[in-house]
Amino acid sequence: MPSLSFDQVAHAYDATRGYPEDVAGRIAAGIVATVKATPQTRFLEVGVGTGRIAYPLASLGHNYTGADISEKMVEQLAAKLVGSDWREVRHTWGYAADEDTTTVAIAPLVRRFIQVDRWAALRLVIADMTALPFYDDTFDVALAVHVFHLVDGWQKAVSEVLRVLHPGGFFLHCWDEISTPDEQNVGKAWEKIMVELGGEVRRPGSSSAHADVTRWLKEQGLQSEEHVVTNWETTITPRRALEYVTKRLWSSTWNVPDDLFAATVVRLERWADEQFAGVMDVERKQFHKFVISKTRV
Repeated sequence: MPSLSFDQVAHAYDATRGYPEDVAGRIAAGIVATVKATPQTRFLEVGVGTGRIAYPLASLGHNYTGADISEKMVEQLAAKLVGSDWREVRHTWGYAADEDTTTVAIAPLVRRFIQVDRWAALRLVIADMTALPFYDDTFDVALAVHVFHLVDGWQKAVSEVLRVLHPGGFFLHCWDEISTPDEQNVGKAWEKIMVELGGEVRRPGSSSAHADVTRWLKEQGLQSEEHVVTNWETTITPRRALEYVTKRLWSSTWNVPDDLFAATVVRLERWADEQFAGVMDVERKQFHKFVISKTRV
């Protein structure tokens, strides 16, 4: 199963997975504090997407590189930069000293932005994280936020992240934890229906959000430390949660054959009508945590 590109949901990504502005700021500040970053710290994020981490963190005045296989996701981030106080500068691949021109057969697409008043730089590169187009020992901090479950050959991707980090650098593996009671969890109800109809929920990468990666790092002799950066609340209606599944906005739905998916939707809508009778549009609280697992290489 190939790695999943988010091209098909780029238009809806921020609406379904984005952070409130104050939360994004707390996450960015928490990352900076975790690694004691300075203006000279060089950041890399694999799976940068629409920049929900990159944009607020780079805007603090940092040198940041984001890599992703999804051009449409990166276009969303570039549009945010163009529409704000960032300025695009155009240089071909190889302009920066860390850009590999010897082993890369085709130069990757790259866009570069700077914020002169804050000495900030944000470089966006279309690249597969299992074959990063950078020389060894290039970055001080590498981030990956809830992405390895989407990557075929995720162990290779983690190896690549470690390869491009300076000795003594930090790998920050991050994820969100969302608390929703099982009886109200539309996603879990859909997964149960999938199994009942003879299907399975499969993604190409690690089987868990974080445990597999932490275990693999330990096997390489690397120890990780976890801590929660921030907590916050959001609200969602059962109807909206149902639409996230039926409109195939969640990656877990993408590899399901159309006929099987249609059958699961019929069952899921019937379940939702019974479970949320009369309250489909009532807001319900969700409780979130942003977790960082820090590994020094």
